[in-house]
Amino acid sequence: MEPFKVSCASSPPGWTVIQRRIDGSENFNRNWNAYKRGFGNVKGEFFIGLEKLHRMTEARPHELYIKLGSVNGSTSYAQYDDFMIGSEEELYELKNLGEYSGEAGDSLTNNKNQKFSTFDRDNDNTSGASCASSFGAWWHNDCSESMLNGKYLKDGKGWNGIIWYLWHDDWDESLTFVEMMIRPKVFYLVNPTV
Repeated sequence: MEPFKVSCASSPPGWTVIQRRIDGSENFNRNWNAYKRGFGNVKGEFFIGLEKLHRMTEARPHELYIKLGSVNGSTSYAQYDDFMIGSEEELYELKNLGEYSGEAGDSLTNNKNQKFSTFDRDNDNTSGASCASSFGAWWHNDCSESMLNGKYLKDGKGWNGIIWYLWHDDWDESLTFVEMMIRPKVFYLVNPTV
């Protein structure tokens, strides 16, 4: 794979941004190939791409940090200590999340072991419907308590927006800020003779 540009977070420091929603300037209602390759501008709204995400998380263990913001200015976060995405042959399955910590509630663990879905590639567990067609591309199970690629709604109101349900407990409240970030997991070696 050719080298590619990434966006580094300043708060918290040391993380690589893999997805950002800040103003609705980028269309996230994209097909499978767009999510595979990635899209947008790393200085603004973008998605890094599932293939890059797979290669990065396959090469070494990573942590995932999700920073969330609502229209009223409140913020929260969710962190997972062992994040890994499968290959395209595995339909970019959310293979691992590890342990949750944070203030926003765990709205992602229910999606573990789910394959990625887009409006043109329905891989969710909902029979007779496509969660991605209604709520945006994501690792949908039977639809989801988290949908961070949903429609951007500037006023924070609307049924099919950007959702982290356990933080706001309202399907009609849409987030207006999201940054998904990863960093390599640090392992500390313990010397039993010291």
